[in-house]
Amino acid sequence: MYPAGHARNKQADLEGILKNKFEKLGSLALDPENLESMMNKLNNLESLSNADLKKLYSCEIKYAEKSIDD
Repeated sequence: MYPAGHARNKQADLEGILKNKFEKLGSLALDPENLESMMNKLNNLESLSNADLKKLYSCEIKYAEKSIDD
């Protein structure tokens, strides 16, 4: 028996688990509209042109107002 999220667990919704994980992590660095655009590009790599692939990770990163290192 494998835990949910493990590649060999056939009962868990792996796509749903990964979608949730990527949205949670992405929301730390991107605004909602930029996150949606990024997720769409990453989920449709096969349809992107060479020019689109070159700028795949170009995005506006949102920075925290207060450093976590202070």
